[in-house]
Amino acid sequence: MKTRFAWAAVAAMLVATLAWSATNLNSSRSNVYRLTYPTDLVSAAQAKAMLAELDKLGAADEARLKQWLPANFRRFGIAGDRVRKIVVLPRSREMKEIGIVLLTRVEDEAAAVATTVRSVKSNSSD
Repeated sequence: MKTRFAWAAVAAMLVATLAWSATNLNSSRSNVYRLTYPTDLVSAAQAKAMLAELDKLGAADEARLKQWLPANFRRFGIAGDRVRKIVVLPRSREMKEIGIVLLTRVEDEAAAVATTVRSVKSNSSD
């Protein structure tokens, strides 16, 4: 019985580790936007291409971005059906760029927003 419990505990820790690694978020910058995304959804090359197009679009409001992004995911090779939520963070004193957060798991929103804001602060000397 103790052996089964030990194996169950090891399996639970393995599942927790895999879930944590799935929330590894990456942040890329452009002149106007900062994009935060799960690395299993968007590659660095896809993010760079999308940010280049967003720079051409210029600063857009939240409604326009939430319309433009899903309409263009396929063009950049991003599985739009996996995106569960798009969060747009407006420019502020802390953030020079407009923040865009793509989420495949809604429960990762707080960590993704914190990653976006923290990475902005670490680059504030730019």
